[in-house]
Amino acid sequence: MALTQHHPRRFGTLRYVYPVISRRSGGLSLGVNLSPTGLCNFACVYCQILAEGNHTNGHEKPKSLLVPMDILEAELRQLISSANDGTLFEQSVFSTVPMEKRILKDIAFSGDGEPTLSPQFAQTVQLLADVRKELCAESVKIVLITNASTLHLAPVRAALDFMLQNNGEIWAKLDAGTAGFYRTVSRSPVPFQTICSNLVNFTQELPVVIQTCFLSLHGRGPSTREVWEYTECLKKLGKVQYVQIYTVARHTPEEWALPLENEQLDEIAEAVRQQTGLDVRTF
Repeated sequence: MALTQHHPRRFGTLRYVYPVISRRSGGLSLGVNLSPTGLCNFACVYCQILAEGNHTNGHEKPKSLLVPMDILEAELRQLISSANDGTLFEQSVFSTVPMEKRILKDIAFSGDGEPTLSPQFAQTVQLLADVRKELCAESVKIVLITNASTLHLAPVRAALDFMLQNNGEIWAKLDAGTAGFYRTVSRSPVPFQTICSNLVNFTQELPVVIQTCFLSLHGRGPSTREVWEYTECLKKLGKVQYVQIYTVARHTPEEWALPLENEQLDEIAEAVRQQTGLDVRTF
């Protein structure tokens, strides 16, 4: 299996930080898991974590929402150092990575749930900024991968203000153009209007990268109407750096949730470009 299709969130004996070769980052990304208990307010039909049943590679699943910061910091420093000196790529799982991909691109909040739901999110943003400044090249980003459900909360907003000042980038999810499609794909109690309002209000002042997964549901891709409604949502946003449109790359929890063909994805991306004028990238 290609490394871009295999993103285990445990690496050796490490529990909270893990390396992946990321399609969307274009190289090495270090994931930070603030949600080892699986805390999330979405249950997406394409979610790798749900497909694995929150599989923890034989380790007992943590019971506390709190992550020991000293251990997280030690793991982060260990992986950054091994990426910098190349020893990470001496390990068999990474030994076939092309040289041009052996570059640390970012440190990303991802993991087993929604990172901003963690009570330690702001504290960890500060920690990552400090370690990045000490050990990483200036080009290395701090990335938040978020479902956008908490962007309206003052503590989250303050943490993101600080993160953006430290070469941060926010990848915010928008997987639908209508409430019905959103309920089918995201299966969240958070109203679709809340997600839309959060993105509209947030992007009036701060930039985001929009991250969208389109897929085949019961043998059918998103309708022309759904894609049009999606582009209408995008038009309401302010500062959008670019749009990532991708499809399923790993196992899903539902057998009827499958990847689109490349041609279908390209057609959607071109429609979005023409209707919005945004930079759209497919993966």
